[in-house]
Amino acid sequence: MNHKPEILEMAKAFFNYTDEEMDAVQSNPKYVRMLEKAPQLMNTDFVFEIEEAHGCACQHRQGQKIKINGDGAVMCRESPAKICVYLLNAIIPIVYGAQEFIFEGLDPNKLKFTKVGCFDNGVKCGGFGHVAVKFLARQR
Repeated sequence: MNHKPEILEMAKAFFNYTDEEMDAVQSNPKYVRMLEKAPQLMNTDFVFEIEEAHGCACQHRQGQKIKINGDGAVMCRESPAKICVYLLNAIIPIVYGAQEFIFEGLDPNKLKFTKVGCFDNGVKCGGFGHVAVKFLARQR
């Protein structure tokens, strides 16, 4: 990956890697491919729009959006003030899959399963409430 020294320097600074760690990164084709796709990943946001919500203890409402940036961080200022950890648990596999698609040069919006929800079944099934979201990847 010598043809992209700026990406290597950015990665070294971002991850706070030592020279030895950077040698390991550069010698592993998996990491090289991932770093080559890093600009696209960092310019992508993963948006989870709440399609249905009822009885949610965190007060999620239909239409709210939870935004996660390409490196997997919740964008707190662009998301609800409270986010249910059980809903985040359901979102994680989609974020992981979307990142993998980007690393492989694929459109993350081509994921097949893009709707998930918290594991609470709602009051009719012995729980309190339920929240379901749909996924969309957006370029900045």
